[in-house]
Amino acid sequence: MRSRVSQAGTPRISMATLIMVMISFLACFYVAGRLWQDAEIRSLLVGSIETNNGQGPGALSIDDTLKMFDCKGQQKRLAELEMELAAARTQGYVSKLKHPTTDNTTTTVRLHAVIGINTGFGQRSRRDSIRSTWMYTGAALKKLEVDKGMVIRFVVGRSPNKGDSLDRLIDAENSETKDFLILNNHVEEPEEFPRKAKFFFSVAVETWDADFYMKVDDDVFVKIDKLGEMLATHWDKPRVYVGCMKSGEVVTDSKQRWYEPEYWKFGDEKSYFRHAGGQMYGISKALAQYISINSAYLHVYQHEDVSVGSWMIGLDVEHVDERRLCCASPSNGMPNHYYVYSYCWVIHNLDVL
Repeated sequence: MRSRVSQAGTPRISMATLIMVMISFLACFYVAGRLWQDAEIRSLLVGSIETNNGQGPGALSIDDTLKMFDCKGQQKRLAELEMELAAARTQGYVSKLKHPTTDNTTTTVRLHAVIGINTGFGQRSRRDSIRSTWMYTGAALKKLEVDKGMVIRFVVGRSPNKGDSLDRLIDAENSETKDFLILNNHVEEPEEFPRKAKFFFSVAVETWDADFYMKVDDDVFVKIDKLGEMLATHWDKPRVYVGCMKSGEVVTDSKQRWYEPEYWKFGDEKSYFRHAGGQMYGISKALAQYISINSAYLHVYQHEDVSVGSWMIGLDVEHVDERRLCCASPSNGMPNHYYVYSYCWVIHNLDVL
């Protein structure tokens, strides 16, 4: 009887319980080991910093060094997120964000071309000259989008002092004409022109679905119909970079115009690679998407046209040397009062098509 009672009173431990206990012990040892390792690394780091405290005014404090490590970790995570976003875009992800540019900028109709006229503060006279010549205005501008699939906008950034009189003048003009694409995240300054190209193509391709995206200077007059006909000849090509292709000597003297601070990157001969002149050039949609996805990683040089050309040089892109997009002297086709500053008549000989 005692033997039976003793056996009945002894609790039985199941195999599952034994396994859980063993796993718990292993987990405790693992966590303790990691904590010990982290503490040892921190101790070595602190000791190294304390040893270097007397090496000069440039030495970092313990807190500053730890903050630096934390900042680098956040930067690494941000880079990972950017790459994940880029991968998502290549799989068909389309941003749902609306860029705060102008009213009624988006459209569901596939467009033929988006033309961005590069302009800036204090250039109202140039814009008015373009509006009174080759650019449509008001209802005709909207009709051009519907009938011919051509969107035209003046492209401008924001003042370094956001909200100042320069910004207010642009906002007032835009409320009147409704023909601006305002890049709210771009600072409108001459040294920022190469980055402005990245902002324009990135915002334009996310705002409008078009075959081509063209950049034009505000001292250029364009025949819209002839330009559309010329672009149509390249419609079936997947990746097109079209413009007045040029090369030339890299300016190494800082006292000269067009100086290139990174001239040493262009080899011993100091000659630019072939690229489209900045007065007017265009890229197909796939290339605009490439710029939008990789904007953070695209290097910019001193000049906008060289920068864009450098982005194209390493890609499987068809460079189209379109001489009819080269600048020429003003012809008799335009009255003198249309020309403000140094105007260039582009597509001047497309009538031969």
